[in-house]
Amino acid sequence: MESIDYIKLLSRWAHILPSIILVGGAIFMNTVLIPALRDNSEATQLQGKIKRTWAKVIMICAGMIIISGFYNAFLAYQGDLHPLYTGAFVIKLVLVAVVFYVSSLLTGRSEEALKFQQNEVLWGKINMLAAIAIVLCAGVMKVAPRDLPSKTNPPGTTTPTVEPIIPAVAPFTNEEGS
Repeated sequence: MESIDYIKLLSRWAHILPSIILVGGAIFMNTVLIPALRDNSEATQLQGKIKRTWAKVIMICAGMIIISGFYNAFLAYQGDLHPLYTGAFVIKLVLVAVVFYVSSLLTGRSEEALKFQQNEVLWGKINMLAAIAIVLCAGVMKVAPRDLPSKTNPPGTTTPTVEPIIPAVAPFTNEEGS
């Protein structure tokens, strides 16, 4: 029976669980919470409390995702990667940067963040869609081949040689010897 690499398992969990929290939180905020608070007279005060708490969750989750993501990428890298895997990885990385940045502005208290929050509904939806796209990219990475087919022979093997085919009778000669 094969043994389990518990460090790999913990790193995978440390990547997936915070991702679930952030993606689920983005979907919940945009489909349930923000629409419900629009009709509430106490929405501003409640929204402030939610944002302060959610900002802490975002920072903890982002930290866990970054650390475990680098570790998992280090483990996954085994030489030249397949273009499909690489493409999905690059798109995912760019989208992660977008989600982290937009999330920090949506929950931030700086002057820039407060200005950004004036379009909270639009940026929240963009953030939610980017988070969903990250999950889709992760799915592509999971099923895509990781490495390119080897163009060289494995160590210890030789290149097969092909003997040229030489006809028994040379062309354009008389069979009788003339």
